Amino acid sequence: MTEKNTGFQHWKPRRSLNGRILRSTTLNILILVIVSCVFMAMAMQYLATNILLDSLQPMARQSAKTVEANIHMLADRMMTLAGNLGEKGASQSEILAKTAEIYELHTIALYDLDGKLIQGIDGAPQSIDGDFFALLQDTDNFTTSSSTIFQEKLGITMGMPVKEDGETTSYVVGVYKYDTLNDVISSINLGAHSTAYMVDHKGIIAGHTDQSLVLSGSTLAQIGGENEDALKHIIARETGSTEFPVNGEHILVAFSPIRGTQWSLVLHIPEADYAHTIRGAIYVSVAATLAVLVISILLVLQLARSISRPVKSVTTRMVSLSDGDLHTAVTPVHSKDELEVLTRTLGTTVESINNYISDIEQVLTQVANGNLCVAPQMDYRGDFTLIRNSLRTIIQSMHNTIAGFRNATSQLAHMSEELNGQSSQLHQASMEQNQSTEALVCEVSHVKEQLSNVTESTSQTRSKTEEIAQCIQDANTHMSSLSSAMDNISTNAEEITKIAKSIEDIAFQTSILALNASIEASRAGSSGRGFAVVAAQVKDLAAKSGEAAQNATEMVTHTSTMIQTGVKLTADTADSLRAISRVSDQISVISDHLVAAVQGQESALAIMDERIETISGIADQNLQNAGEIEQSSGLLAREAEVLQSHVKKFILKGENDK
Repeated sequence: MTEKNTGFQHWKPRRSLNGRILRSTTLNILILVIVSCVFMAMAMQYLATNILLDSLQPMARQSAKTVEANIHMLADRMMTLAGNLGEKGASQSEILAKTAEIYELHTIALYDLDGKLIQGIDGAPQSIDGDFFALLQDTDNFTTSSSTIFQEKLGITMGMPVKEDGETTSYVVGVYKYDTLNDVISSINLGAHSTAYMVDHKGIIAGHTDQSLVLSGSTLAQIGGENEDALKHIIARETGSTEFPVNGEHILVAFSPIRGTQWSLVLHIPEADYAHTIRGAIYVSVAATLAVLVISILLVLQLARSISRPVKSVTTRMVSLSDGDLHTAVTPVHSKDELEVLTRTLGTTVESINNYISDIEQVLTQVANGNLCVAPQMDYRGDFTLIRNSLRTIIQSMHNTIAGFRNATSQLAHMSEELNGQSSQLHQASMEQNQSTEALVCEVSHVKEQLSNVTESTSQTRSKTEEIAQCIQDANTHMSSLSSAMDNISTNAEEITKIAKSIEDIAFQTSILALNASIEASRAGSSGRGFAVVAAQVKDLAAKSGEAAQNATEMVTHTSTMIQTGVKLTADTADSLRAISRVSDQISVISDHLVAAVQGQESALAIMDERIETISGIADQNLQNAGEIEQSSGLLAREAEVLQSHVKKFILKGENDK
């Protein structure tokens, strides 16, 4: 489950570490115990079987020797009998009768070299069995028949050559009763259900506690199972042991040949004779294993508690650490293993984080107070070096930024001072421009008055044309006055041209000042935007002033040209006055031309008056703008001083040494 608290997520374990360790370890131990028990049972079964097989082999050999000893005892008797029969002068019939009386024999007889009966008792056969006789002849020594059936009875047929002077003269053959061999086989007891029996070289049962099997001629394959390899080893008269199933039951089989005979002794031990012992051992082992399991679980529980308690303490501390708790101490564990390393590492980590945070807090506090010369004092390790590098990068970036601000404020203050001085010059120039414009207005008014006088004079001249002749002297005088007036007008026109040039120069300087002001305003950035607008307006007004001054110059030039023309006409008029008597009829025409010229002068002066008024308005506007620029430059200077005072609060590197 997750719970939200102050923006953090708290994870509560669904299962305890103690339970997980106990369950996992118990399950693993249980699986291990089950596998071990199964493996142990199989191993004990296999080991017990191999031990029994290894033990049965010498037992089979020993049992075969026991049977062999009994056969040798019978052989000794036959050898004694054959020796007695070979003595000269001995009565063979008496010896045979006495032997039959002393030993348990079915019959005993003496046969010639062809195997024909010479003398016998108790129904001795007329001849010796072919296979047995051939073997007896081949060995020319004590021989035992492989068959134990005699006239539908069980018995052991043995033969021995009878020799006289080292030469075989006859054969003595006796059939011992089967009880002698049966007692030996029955005495071999290896278990409650174990069986011992003999087989011949053909695999036919020659001796068994169940005599019916011998009489019926049962074979080894019929009672010994279907293991052909084991049957081959038994028939081949080898010594060994093996295990194979017989009728669904596991049987341990040991076999060994009986020397001096054609028989092999076979021991059968069924699983029931030794399974209970193996099961008992397995039960005891399982019980001991379960006891060890219980003890192991208790030890694991104790170990799990010794592990889970410190882990729980560490987990609780890490959860509180995720909640921002950096002051609670970590409980140490003195286990001298990974848990102790874990708790010590956690404590060291918390302490390191505390030191890092304190160092970061100190650095940021110094930066907040304006000290940019501070640097991290802690030795940051591992990935925490990124924090130290970031702090150094931030401080260096702020240092560079504040240094840039200082340079910018210094330049801004310097620019504001220059702008203030230029605005003062612009204001002074605007005042001079305004004064020049007023002077120009006065001059134009004076010219208008003079033109009015000229108009009045021309009217009088026209009206008194008839009196010209009589007033030639007066006309000359007036012509002189008119020539002087024309000279004055020309002089005034030159003055007006100079004034217009001055206005044009002032406008050009104003435009240059406005351009410088706009450049400085663009350098000032956002603080100089208002001043840039004012500079643009000043530039426009200067352009208009220059255009108006140029127009005025053109008009004055045109007026000067006309005045020169008037001067020339006046000179011509003086010449004409000398010949006025001859051209009196032309005076009227000249007077008309003079009136027209004066009217043109008046119109030009009227236009000039309007243009001068425009120039005067522009000059007033320039003066007003110059005042505003001066105020804006002063405000900009104050703002630059305030900004510079704020920037100077930061302490930069290299200043502590000054």
